[in-house]
Amino acid sequence: MRDGRLQEALRHLHPPPGTKLWHGGATVLGALRGLSPEVAAWKPYPDRHSIWALSLHVAYWNYAVRRRLTGEERGGFPRSPSDFPAVPAERTAEAWQSDRRLVKEQHDLLVDSVEDFDPDRLDHVAGDQSKRTFSDLIFGIVLHDTYHAG
Repeated sequence: MRDGRLQEALRHLHPPPGTKLWHGGATVLGALRGLSPEVAAWKPYPDRHSIWALSLHVAYWNYAVRRRLTGEERGGFPRSPSDFPAVPAERTAEAWQSDRRLVKEQHDLLVDSVEDFDPDRLDHVAGDQSKRTFSDLIFGIVLHDTYHAG
């Protein structure tokens, strides 16, 4: 990895153990650690999202950005609807553990794809329908994760 932009994105997306992020808060994975299904499913108002719903939203967008980085076809995310996948009707410890695993799996796959990304492609447009570059996508997902971890 020759480009400092990729190193900086990875430092925020997946900081080394013991690293404090600039905002002083946790990563998405750190923010979910130790939460019960009851706390994760709680909503401050009926029309707001729960931590559980936001964690699935983050997992989906980690998947979507990874797919754009790698050129993978659409349709591989295991939950629906896209953007905000539905929280299971039965909010059990097992369901919460399974969804936390999904968040971690999608995070780890995204980190792997950023680590493997060819830095010479960072300033290339990331698809036919968008004027966004791959750099925009990578830093966008870092900001998205940081926003929702808050």
